[in-house]
Amino acid sequence: MYGRNPILSSLNEDNVLELYLKKDFSDQRFIDLAKKNKVRKIEFVPVEKLDKLVHTSKHQGVVALIKEYSYLSLNEAINQIKSKDKSLILVLDGVEDPHNLGAIIRSADAFDVDMIIIKEHGQVDVTPIVRKVSTGAIDHVKIVRVSSITRALEKLKEIGYWVYAADGSGDVDYSKISYDNKTVVVMGSEGFGISRLVLENSDFIIKIPMFGHVNSLNVSVATGIILAMIKSKN
Repeated sequence: MYGRNPILSSLNEDNVLELYLKKDFSDQRFIDLAKKNKVRKIEFVPVEKLDKLVHTSKHQGVVALIKEYSYLSLNEAINQIKSKDKSLILVLDGVEDPHNLGAIIRSADAFDVDMIIIKEHGQVDVTPIVRKVSTGAIDHVKIVRVSSITRALEKLKEIGYWVYAADGSGDVDYSKISYDNKTVVVMGSEGFGISRLVLENSDFIIKIPMFGHVNSLNVSVATGIILAMIKSKN
């Protein structure tokens, strides 16, 4: 991982294994946190080594080797939030771009999403780019990987969640719903949207009305708009 904000967040969460700093790096917060958390290696190196480690010069003078991301099982995540009367879960059905996933995680943290559910296959995982784009939000959002989105939705519906799939084929304006109590929002992939089976297992298909010359939004932008609307109603 590289970049000051995401690494500082990972240091705060004790997720850093090794820390590499540019020779003239002077932000003492990084060094103090690394020592506090007993990071196994803190090394000041030439900027060329940082460039080589991450294949870019946009590292802001700090690079870290971090712990592998730990996904939760669906049951684990549900058990952690089962006492909540109101709950918001985000399901991603096939998001493939790491920049989109990173931006979505950032929005999920901003709007108090309880968990994000992604597929084990056919979808981007939590990569270094995802961590970087999330600017530290990845350390505060629960992410669940499941083999079947459809089965996950069935389980959530059994325990009282209502499922709202956001799709261009929808006939319900996303802003006209109250989103009471336990809510699941499903967003689809960049190229293909939401799969047929997932749409069929949703309670409502919602859409964002469009008034300009384009007929769709980037999935991370659309997700942020919908999450903000839901939180404004609760």
